[in-house]
Formats: sequence, C-alpha cells, structure tokens
Amino acid sequence: MLKRPPETQQAELQRYHQVLRKAQAFPYAETLRSVMVSPVFTCGPADTLEQVLGEMARKEVSSVVVVDAGQRPLGIITERDVMRRVLARGVKPQESTAQEVMTPEPVLLSPEDSIYRALSVLSAKGIKHLPLTDEQGRVVGIVTLRQLLKLRHPEPMMLISRIQEAGAAQELAQVRAELPALVASKLTQGIGATDVVAMLSLVNHDVHRKALELAIQEVGEPPGPFCLFVTGSHGRMENLLSPDQDHGMVLADEVAQELRYFMALGKVFSGNLEAAGFDFCPGYIMSMNPGWRKGLGEWKAQLRYWYERQGPAVHRYLTLMYDARGIWGEMELFAELHDYAHRLLGEHHELLRVLWEEEEGHRVPLGLWGRFITERKGPSRGYLDIKRSGLLFVVEAVRLLALLKGVRETSTAGRLKALREAGHLHPDDAQYYQGAYEILLYFALRAQAQRALEGLRPQALLRPSALSGPERQMLRQALRAVAALQKAVAGEFGRLVI
Repeated sequence: MLKRPPETQQAELQRYHQVLRKAQAFPYAETLRSVMVSPVFTCGPADTLEQVLGEMARKEVSSVVVVDAGQRPLGIITERDVMRRVLARGVKPQESTAQEVMTPEPVLLSPEDSIYRALSVLSAKGIKHLPLTDEQGRVVGIVTLRQLLKLRHPEPMMLISRIQEAGAAQELAQVRAELPALVASKLTQGIGATDVVAMLSLVNHDVHRKALELAIQEVGEPPGPFCLFVTGSHGRMENLLSPDQDHGMVLADEVAQELRYFMALGKVFSGNLEAAGFDFCPGYIMSMNPGWRKGLGEWKAQLRYWYERQGPAVHRYLTLMYDARGIWGEMELFAELHDYAHRLLGEHHELLRVLWEEEEGHRVPLGLWGRFITERKGPSRGYLDIKRSGLLFVVEAVRLLALLKGVRETSTAGRLKALREAGHLHPDDAQYYQGAYEILLYFALRAQAQRALEGLRPQALLRPSALSGPERQMLRQALRAVAALQKAVAGEFGRLVI
C-alpha cells in the first residue's frame, strides 16, 4: 500500500470538500445495475398468451421478456402490445403464443451502461422498457422510463430531446452553447463537480452519436460493422467546457478496405463536430485521420509496433488508448482492441517506467510557505491554469498507478475507487485524493463558466489574488494533496523492478 500523507491535511481537505457538496445531482453516470429490477419476469416463445397475461397480472408487472432456452432475449411483450395486438384485434389469448404477439429483437443495454444512456435510448426509440443483458447475452435486469424519470431532475430529458431532434450540426452547437450557464447554475446549487463533468461528458457523447448519424445520412449506410470510440477527457468522462476532438474508429476486418467510404465518413463526422463546437485535435487524433481509423487487425499490429519501437510519442498514444471507450456501433470490436491493449501492457511493463519518466517532472504550482506560482508573462500573467497545472497531474498520476496495479477503469474517480477496493490505496487516502480532484474540478469549471458567460474563451484560468481567503486555502490544500499523490506514485516506481 502507498505511503500515507499526514492525517491533518486529509481532514482539512475533506472539510473543504464537504463545503462544496450541498445538493444531490441527477445520477447521470450511475450505472443501471444500481436501479434495475432483477430477476426479470420472462417466458418462453411457445408459452400461451393466456398464461403470460395471467402471470403479468399476478406479479403486477407491465412487461415480460420472451427468452430462449439460454435466457437470451427474443422479444418483449408490454401492456401496449397487449392493447394493440390482442385486445384491439380480438386475439384469443388461449389460442396464441408469446412469440406471435411479442415485439421481436428488443433494444438492449448492459447493466454497466449509465442511467443517462438509458434515458437517451428510451427517448430515441420511443419505448418504455429496456431489458439489460450480461456479456453472454442473458437477460439479467430491466429498467423502465417511468422508473428513471423518478430520479430527481428532468434536465436530461430536455437535453436528450433537443440533441435527438437536431437536423444539422449547427443545432447541436446551440445546445452546447447553453452548457456554461447550466454548469454555473449547478455549481451554485452545490452539485458536486464530478457530477457536473459526468453530465457534460454524457451530453457530449450524445452529440457525437448524433453528429455521426448525420454524417451517415449524408454519406450513406456503412458497408459493414465498425465502432466509434472517444478518448482523452471524452473517454474518461471528464469533459470540461471546451474539449477538442479525440476519437477514432475500429472497423471490422472484412470492411477495412472500404477506404473511400470511411474516409468520407470520417471527414464529414469531424466536420459536424467542428460545427457543433469541438475544435479539431491539434495532434490530429480524429477518425478523419487514417492513423486513427483502421481494421481491428491493423489496430492490433499498430499497438504492438508502438510497444516494440517505443518512439518519442509512444506515451501519448498509449495513454489515449487506455483512456478510451466505445460509444457507437459494434462495441465488441472496441472491447477486443481494449483487451488486446491490456494484454500487451502485461508483456511490456517497462513502458510504465517510460510513462512515469514523462510525468515525474511535473510540479504543482506551490512555492515556499504555500505561495502560488502563477504565470509570469503574457496574457495569462498572474493566473493559474488549474487544468494544466493541477487536474492533469491528478489524472496522470492516478492513471499510472491504475495501470501499474492492473486496474482497467478509465475515469479518474473510477480508478481511485478500484484502487481502494483492491487494497492498493488506504480508504482515507483514496478519499483525500478524490477530494483534491473534485476541488480542482470545481475551480476549473467555475473559471471556465465565468469566462464563457463573459464571451471569452472558456479557459481554466483563475487569479489566486481574486479568491477569498478560505478559497485560497482550499486550493492550496488540494494542490498539496496532488503533490502527495505524485510522491506516493514515485515511491511505487522506486520499488518497481523491471
């Protein structure tokens, strides 16, 4: 276990953290596993409708999932189906089977998908029941629209509807233009900064999906399976207010040679995102770049090349791969690529030291006696960039520790939780680092929102002299926690034998 920081610092930072959290947010990023109904009422395709309706009435449920012998969903029967296909048509329940009246091939999600994602799918498909399946395709739970709408705040449905109804990328830009005011409002209400960035990230995921769907409408239907993935802050679900584009595509090997189609799709998609307010990635990490749009086999070869050659930019590419997540299309393609990347890491642990050497020179902007070290020249003179000189240090250190310990979570908060649960971090230390991370997120988001509402570029710049005394002390303690985290990770590499 890592060496622990002083308990007095932990206690003081935790008090500051609690001051910022005053209200409950909509659980945007919470998984469906936490709210799903399980076990699910199921029936076989040959069961009579009379039997099924009798059991629905007895159990007081509004749906039944029709499954095969392996508990894999074949269809679903809802109260609406009963009204339309049974009562309205005079069907005799004792003479009909479940298969004859079910809606086949129901829309499915996983228990690990987010509540926001479920709301988005339910709204887009115009349905009210959503079965959940495990990795083997077996039904393990179900959620309903009525159930999810009871979760405190209606904002997700308004955001979701506007994104889904958008007919052009410019309409997506209008949705995103309202986010700074929404962020400022939530922070003022005392909603936790991690909840706010989860909201931003999930909204941006929906914008990406819509931008891709608009691109497909323009270019034509794809010739075969592929998966869109996002990375960087998009993949970690840690978007602030001004993320640029970071995405790629994994193509099924059988369609990887359809170069003209996917080149056109990538170009139109990136153009749609730019029109929606996402700047082009300075490093060209975009699916319009052939280097980030490959068949699965080509991707595996590329990863192995990066590991074996270990060129000057390898750390950048690899961290992007471990921060990535699939958001549209054939998710199995991305899952296989991600699994392969983690297997390669197990074979090449020496790369972790390369990553650490790239990051060990980063120092928090605190001098003697806790004096803030601000920019000395240029337009940012007298300011701190909380994103580049604080938040990113936490992200890098926690990512490195997670990879070292075999943790496969992608978000910083998720990695800290997994490290704590696996015994690699003392619970108090995990809470200490999480508190620092959330305080830095709060200051970064507040600064960005203020600047955006003033018509300025939403940078995470703040002037320490403009903060109140308690705020300066809160920021100082958060940065000290970051320094303690960096020192603890450095200690792990001091003990690491490659």
